[in-house]
Amino acid sequence: MPFIVKQFFYFLVVGFLLGGCSSAELAIDLVKKHQRKKVEEKVPTKVVAKPHYKIGNPYQEFGIWYYPERDLTYDKTGLASWYGEETAILGRPTANGEVFDPKVVTAAHKTLPMPSVVRVTNLDNGKSLVVRVNDRGPFAKGRIIDLSHEGARLLGFVEQGIAKVRVQILAEQSLRLEKLAKRGEFPSLSAYDQGALPEMVPAVKPAVNLKSTSKRTKKKVKANKTQSALELLAQSRVGKVISVAPVETKIWVQVGAFHAKTSATAVLSKIKEVGPGEVSTVNHLGKKLYRVRLGPMVDVAMADSILEKIVNTGFTGARIVVD
Repeated sequence: MPFIVKQFFYFLVVGFLLGGCSSAELAIDLVKKHQRKKVEEKVPTKVVAKPHYKIGNPYQEFGIWYYPERDLTYDKTGLASWYGEETAILGRPTANGEVFDPKVVTAAHKTLPMPSVVRVTNLDNGKSLVVRVNDRGPFAKGRIIDLSHEGARLLGFVEQGIAKVRVQILAEQSLRLEKLAKRGEFPSLSAYDQGALPEMVPAVKPAVNLKSTSKRTKKKVKANKTQSALELLAQSRVGKVISVAPVETKIWVQVGAFHAKTSATAVLSKIKEVGPGEVSTVNHLGKKLYRVRLGPMVDVAMADSILEKIVNTGFTGARIVVD
């Protein structure tokens, strides 16, 4: 804006302010409209999507390092958040070159390849949803996944803003997306564009006689109703919510997991002033690990506070888990 115009605008505003409250309100409104117009002028009218398959190099956000990897065994619990309409207004591209749309079921994850497919289950209400990952985040400490507004709505936590969730990668669907992405194809995996389900050929009945020769009385056992592969695949479609049993959980801050119990005990003793905790065992990929956790807690704000203190002591790999 030229200098003369700026001066005129300034004296106009001052004049309104001197003319009383109604004039002052009009002047403030003019200032806001002027500022909004300046912002709108900077916003590109159209963002061209340039999607590509991406894992990415290690990167740092707010002092924390993240290490993207192709992990087909990913299965973690924690807190989910959602990100909304303000990013869509800016037409912001996602981390792999797509364009974010809050009305589409997508998610941001810190380390998984893009695109990937994960199942996100709200542990409090039992709603479970398949989600396509195409962005990086969330970078707020203690959150493991960011859902679009539509994803959060379907999982039932838009108003709360946060949910206790379990995030599991769907390996076969993720590998399929990887293959398509490397060919330049990026389906959204909605119920309408995933294509026909694969044909299933029933296995040939074995010729082996499986009848028992025991003379003991056989108990009649009611057969459990099992789902076919087609039914399971249908339930893995993005946008389709299925219901499972809700799980009562508590919140923990996990400092780390160690191969030696002595190492875990030593870490726990260093952070005992932050809050009560424990060393517990867990099996990971066939190996016994000793994890150090503080808690349990029922309040997210308390967990966030403790996590912040733990990170500030140097344990930047600490995270919030629900169990």
